[in-house]
Amino acid sequence: MALAIAAMTFTACEDVPEPYPTPTAGGGGNTEVTYEGQGTLDSPYTVADAINYAKSLGQAESENQVYIKGFITAITEEYTTNFGNGTFVISDTKEGANKFTVYRALYLGNKKFTSKDTQINVGDEVIVYGKVVNYRGNTPETVQNTAFLYSLNGVSAGGGGSDTPAEAKGTGTLADPFNAAAALAYAKEVGDKESDKEVYIKGKVSTITEQYGAQYGNATFNISEDGTTSNEFTIYRALYLGNKKYTSGDLLNEGDEVIVCGKVTCFKGNTPETVQGKAYLYSLNGKTEAGGETPNPQSGDEPKGTGTESDPYNVAAAIAKCKEVGETATTEKYYVKGIVVKGGTVSGGYGNVTFDMGDSKESTELFKAFQVAGIGGEKLSDGYKVNAGDEVVICGPLVNYKGNTPETTGKSSAYIVSIKQSEGGGDNSGGSEEGTVLTSLVNGDFEAWADGLPTGWKSASTASSANLTQSTDAHGGSYSVNVNGKEGSNVRLASQEIKLAAGTYVFSFYAKATTSDVAQVRPGYVPVADGKVGSYAYGDYANIDNTGWTLVSHEFTLDAETIVCLVVMNPKKSNYSSGKDILVDDATLTKK
Repeated sequence: MALAIAAMTFTACEDVPEPYPTPTAGGGGNTEVTYEGQGTLDSPYTVADAINYAKSLGQAESENQVYIKGFITAITEEYTTNFGNGTFVISDTKEGANKFTVYRALYLGNKKFTSKDTQINVGDEVIVYGKVVNYRGNTPETVQNTAFLYSLNGVSAGGGGSDTPAEAKGTGTLADPFNAAAALAYAKEVGDKESDKEVYIKGKVSTITEQYGAQYGNATFNISEDGTTSNEFTIYRALYLGNKKYTSGDLLNEGDEVIVCGKVTCFKGNTPETVQGKAYLYSLNGKTEAGGETPNPQSGDEPKGTGTESDPYNVAAAIAKCKEVGETATTEKYYVKGIVVKGGTVSGGYGNVTFDMGDSKESTELFKAFQVAGIGGEKLSDGYKVNAGDEVVICGPLVNYKGNTPETTGKSSAYIVSIKQSEGGGDNSGGSEEGTVLTSLVNGDFEAWADGLPTGWKSASTASSANLTQSTDAHGGSYSVNVNGKEGSNVRLASQEIKLAAGTYVFSFYAKATTSDVAQVRPGYVPVADGKVGSYAYGDYANIDNTGWTLVSHEFTLDAETIVCLVVMNPKKSNYSSGKDILVDDATLTKK
């Protein structure tokens, strides 16, 4: 006992905290376990230590990565071509006592294995760095994708962790991004749910675990402040620059400096990461789009303006502001200036109008002026039109609706400050046949429902063949329409019958798959005479997935005045389509 007290006194005088907790023995006992090592680089766990530590955790993963030293006694999966990792067994002696599995770990420097035969051998002395777990309560091992060889026969390539947490820096805004440590802390604060806003995270790519998924075009990688594997944060299945899909596997490399924008979570309470499908590369080595210097990924233009009346935001700046504030609307009103890309018409007696703005006519990523009133807040008359090409300034509160639609808050809370018509734009009060004119399309945003169906989207003819339900997963507004699929037959969403004059029209809508299966939609129309449909005229099939909304358009020409139903086909199951439910939202019909 005197020796024990002396040992305790000596340890206390050292004033060095234990880097990891000292667990009790497994199996429900309370006997303290003596550890030869501390799990640090200077004092690695022995294999016996690692086994006892894993057993003390039950079936939970260790919170920290630890260092473990031993000899390779068996190689069970030396090299996998797809992922470049290997599985092997280590022991405290070359004869195989106290076996511990190093499961699917990477090579020296936290890099992939590149050879099957020459990189590790039975008898090699190694130090491994990673998290541990007692898998299913009976197999002490490292946690997949968290471990790598720190040293091999005394040779190290670095990349190890630090026992001291990095300093958290940044506020998560574009102007002051989180570093990896701050992102880790914020994700742990959020817990096992999605953050209510998107944040910006800056760091260097330390490891790439899933460089390019051909089907969904996303990638998984880790970032840290200095590019090492210390204090890494996982960017999980995120898209490329401009929130677009990756097109090849060589667009991102270890060591690249990146800013990522997205929502975060602590997956299952123990893995801080971005939310799948809700993050993308904002910048890569200082560039925000391939080949560009500093364009904004949302609009192709640099954010400009302060949001004041004398210096309004451009659309790029308005989008950035919406992403900064997230899903909680601003109490302050901001001025936004841009070009109308998709016009709108006042109807229904609400006195407001909805249209989409960009920084140019060619913008593809847009800001939605949602339910804005007239100049000075005046109520607009039915038939008032805002035409594509018009230059407008609006003022109102901003929000990133449901985390994916930068817009004003609606219900006439925003208003038009000024509007300058484009050449040939016609009279806003009555419209014109010149240029692009929005044509009457009832309930194209699928916000109005009656008797379980979207108003204006049930034909009197046989054009409507799909079962429809309401969905709160919307591209804009609160609702979209779920077009229930059938694996054995094609089904259609069809508008009510519309009388159209001779001319060329463009039917557009946004579509999204509801499952991970590849899906397709096909836009078109069908003439209707005496309540009977004629021959369906379709455009091309469009591929859609569940990672985001896809804009689908079809141009067609009528030689004479015709009554038609606009249709969206959800095709049956095939080698290119799922036959599952799809979502449709924000449909428009324009006349050229």
